Amino acid sequence: MTVLRVLHLYPAELGINGDAGNVLALAERARWRGVDVEVVAHASGAELPKSVDIVHIGSGPLSGQRAVHDDVLRIAPRLREWRDAGVPFLAIAGGWQLLGTGLETPEGDLLAGAGVFPTRAALGAKRHVGEIVVRLADGSSVAGFENHSARTVLDGAEPLGRVASGTGNGDGTEGVVVGSSIGTHLHGPVLPMNPALADRLLSAALRGEVPPIPQTERVDRYALNARRAIADRLGVSL
Repeated sequence: MTVLRVLHLYPAELGINGDAGNVLALAERARWRGVDVEVVAHASGAELPKSVDIVHIGSGPLSGQRAVHDDVLRIAPRLREWRDAGVPFLAIAGGWQLLGTGLETPEGDLLAGAGVFPTRAALGAKRHVGEIVVRLADGSSVAGFENHSARTVLDGAEPLGRVASGTGNGDGTEGVVVGSSIGTHLHGPVLPMNPALADRLLSAALRGEVPPIPQTERVDRYALNARRAIADRLGVSL
């Protein structure tokens, strides 16, 4: 692979809470390892590139979700093809909801999703805003900030992890994992705060493990301190 192509879906409409920082983290961590990177921003009505290596979609308000909804359905077949081919996705909160199978609005409207993730979300009146710590299956933890009103159901899929403190999906779990793809409510943005997730996505995209190097080790120490600070404020361990 000569160039790692990162597709950033709807950055204008779905980019609150610093989610664009996830794309920056992926690009910089790849470049530090000598990989050339091309970031392609996709807007409604535009043609998709013929191939991509990672897909990112951030979050946004319901108005932003409605603004891109028709286009999400238009490109859904290609997104599912890429998922099936092993292209990793990172979908954050509102963007994840659009890439699920359906989103119920507070008014009871049902927006069909792209079907990339086997998940359903319902928006409620209560917002869940605050810091969150999540335990992963391998015993590690991720931390960040959540800001959503959704209750999310995983239809047979595995969660990203279990909530140590916070709300997450609303049932004690947080996020979803489908193959190499991740959906999560964590902002912050999530990847600079949790660089192991960034390298997990890069490893899937590059078809091989990405080793630690001096640049990543330095910033990863900063990220660890940030996660520890969140855990300390919440009174939980990492």
